[in-house]
Amino acid sequence: MKLKRKKIVIISSLLVVVLVGGFLGTRLWAQKGNIFEALHVFNTILNIVQQNYVKEVDTKELIQAAIDGMLESLDPYSVYMDAEEFKDLRIKTEAEFGGIGIQIGLRDNVLTVISPIEGTPAYRIGMRAGDKITKIDSEPTEGFTLDDAIKRLRGKPGTKVEVEVMREGATEPLHFTIIREIIKIKAVPYAGKLTDDIGYVRLADFSKVAAPELRSALDSLFEIEGIKKLILDLRSNSGGLLQEGVEVSELFIPKGDTIVITKGRSPLSLRGYVSQEDPKYGNFPLVVLVDRGSASATEIVAGAIQDWERGLILGDTTFGKGSVQTLYPLPEDAALKLTSAYWYTPSGRCINRPTKKDTTKKQLTKPATFYTKGKAKRIIYGEGAITPDVYLPYERLSDLESRLINKAVIFEFANKYAARHPNITKGFKITQEMLEEVKEIAMRKDIKFTQAQFDSSLEFINREIEREIALKLWGSRGEYEARLKYDPQVQKACELLTKAKTSEDLFKIAGK
Repeated sequence: MKLKRKKIVIISSLLVVVLVGGFLGTRLWAQKGNIFEALHVFNTILNIVQQNYVKEVDTKELIQAAIDGMLESLDPYSVYMDAEEFKDLRIKTEAEFGGIGIQIGLRDNVLTVISPIEGTPAYRIGMRAGDKITKIDSEPTEGFTLDDAIKRLRGKPGTKVEVEVMREGATEPLHFTIIREIIKIKAVPYAGKLTDDIGYVRLADFSKVAAPELRSALDSLFEIEGIKKLILDLRSNSGGLLQEGVEVSELFIPKGDTIVITKGRSPLSLRGYVSQEDPKYGNFPLVVLVDRGSASATEIVAGAIQDWERGLILGDTTFGKGSVQTLYPLPEDAALKLTSAYWYTPSGRCINRPTKKDTTKKQLTKPATFYTKGKAKRIIYGEGAITPDVYLPYERLSDLESRLINKAVIFEFANKYAARHPNITKGFKITQEMLEEVKEIAMRKDIKFTQAQFDSSLEFINREIEREIALKLWGSRGEYEARLKYDPQVQKACELLTKAKTSEDLFKIAGK
């Protein structure tokens, strides 16, 4: 479904909602007011502020603040986007942009290459994970935010960008002249075989390539790798396009079954989305992983799979972002993103989690009870977010483990170690010497700990060393392979799937 776009003109009436509440008081609202009277009051106040406020003010900023305040009073998802923000949204949903092809982050407040994306200009020219970006087009990056760096690295395909990096083991900076290209963002960054018959797919977002990439991954796993069961990882997937959520669901939900329903104030917003195709690989045992970062279109997929008893949902309760935003293009290449409807699962559960403001308006009650639409008619609860069938949240990190991550201790160690040992093979052993070096880096960074604390975190430290070195030497695929071995939610999913021959078995084994 393509979003219907209506061109509308910003007029000052858009400013009235936030200001009437603040300046006119409740009496005007009680009388439902007069829009022109309210506008007159707003314009009068604006003129008074312009002429008499103690400091000179920017009128455009005042009006922008009024718009922002008005929309903020509605919900967290109705927002005004300026030209730059609107452009960023289009890039995210289109899944491609002009750039050099690196994932970057801040490590100890230093702009650092997390991983070059295979096949991109940065990858081909030789940039490596761990490279510290010191200059972009001769401008020092000290003090840069991630957004600052991204804006400078992205650009029109075919244009040049100069990047200077410091590399572990190098005595002088390395200089790269990189020609930007169209960078395509993968919705499926990893798919692989975990056991003889269990496959794993990571779906990272719901851009326009999500369904085609997932379909391709399933074809490879079922037809080439020979899997018979699947783990679909939707953790920390913040969602994206409604249509992609529907099309991804169609890969699992039989033809004719409802996937999601949208309902809003307008009768035109009431719509049911029904699967248009039967799943290619049938009713294979399926576990879907979710967490508190799973939102939006992710919850459409998880909700439909749960309601139709198509698969087992495992992990933590999802975010609860179940609303439809309609885009209205505005002058100056800006746009209004306005909530126009809520999403409901096939059983009737509203996915949208009530805000604090919503819950203060009425006394909280017990969650409503719903029933799955499959044969078992299992009880499920609503409303707001998707509650997993098997609750297994992330393990909490100890204070020491959090500091080791935040201070990039293991990242720094892995960077140095990989530079000294570029030819080590997968399956390498963590030695006491390696652990002592990690300790030294931690102490140099003023992290206080006892030997007992270090020993109690040894399992975590070993896992992180293996994962970080794998990322440096073998890229994101190597990092996934190293991480999934120790992932408690993935391991629990494997345990359940190993015992199950059918989808029905899966629920019985899980006690559902």
